[in-house]
Amino acid sequence: MRRVLHIVCLVAASAFLAVGPGAQVAAGDDGPTHSTRPDRPARSVLRPAELAETAADGSSGKTVIIVLSGIGSDAADGTFGPLIAALGADPGYEVHRFGADPTYPYDTHGSIHDNADQLIAQIRALAKTHPKIEIVSHSMGGAVVDDAFRRGLSADDKVTTYIALAAPHNGSTEAQMAGPLLRLSGLIGTSSELRAITGAVAQDVGTAAVRDLAEVRHGPPPERVTRLDLRMATDAIVTGPDAWTPGVTSRILLPGTIGAIDGHGGVTTDPRAIALVTSTLATGQVPPLDWRGAILDFAARAVSAMIDQHAPVLYGALGVGLFCGAAALAMYRRRRRLPFLLIA
Repeated sequence: MRRVLHIVCLVAASAFLAVGPGAQVAAGDDGPTHSTRPDRPARSVLRPAELAETAADGSSGKTVIIVLSGIGSDAADGTFGPLIAALGADPGYEVHRFGADPTYPYDTHGSIHDNADQLIAQIRALAKTHPKIEIVSHSMGGAVVDDAFRRGLSADDKVTTYIALAAPHNGSTEAQMAGPLLRLSGLIGTSSELRAITGAVAQDVGTAAVRDLAEVRHGPPPERVTRLDLRMATDAIVTGPDAWTPGVTSRILLPGTIGAIDGHGGVTTDPRAIALVTSTLATGQVPPLDWRGAILDFAARAVSAMIDQHAPVLYGALGVGLFCGAAALAMYRRRRRLPFLLIA
């Protein structure tokens, strides 16, 4: 096993030395460059002046790009800030953040199916006034989009491109292991101890979103829609098996910046990932790999496979550790006969 890991690391390092860290961009991923103009700052909601640019009948010639993020996110957060900034210089784009319009709410802890219905409603409303719809999702947002296609969304609704970043198309291993963790917490008699030592993580455990993420499975890719799945090799939250969808072009990138080492969130900020997204949106086609890109792709997949093998073990160890910590806290509480201590 150690020899295999050594070979994998050697391949990855050799790829960086031989090709250079910027080669993935040169491998057809550069696309049109965009810079944010001073009068068009990065944002998720259009300004009133831009809304006034539409015709009197409400029609517009702009392409809608609707972006949606994952569990626990908020329409006002900066998840898509770098991407929106990259798209902001193109006057032909109109960017909408799913959940920003109260008419179509997005409950990121709620049912994936209910959220999919809201997404379909918003896309069909926008399709009445715009010529083309393109979708970019991150994390659980990809599962919502998948379900929207299963529930009737299609190219007939003017959807032409769907790009999924770190999406658990085939279910989430992390969510699947959250169920046993929740059941273990019941053995203590109360989940308050578990919630105290897990903090924000416990807010997700047991929600409808997590239950759905544990059960979703990939479906056939939508017809007549350009599809791209994009992940970072260092993503241990959505593993390779989680993201796998047959028949869909997928790319795995090695981190190009320090911030992108956090593979799951880093895919929304990595310059090469953003370049690949903007190029695919602009052309309607996924840029092909040249020989340099193929080498980096091979190295990235090797690193990803190594992380995929260890991720379930890490999840299991974390679950056991949380249970033991919660059990110890509950025992201390009962022995001392003290009211439960809230831990911020």
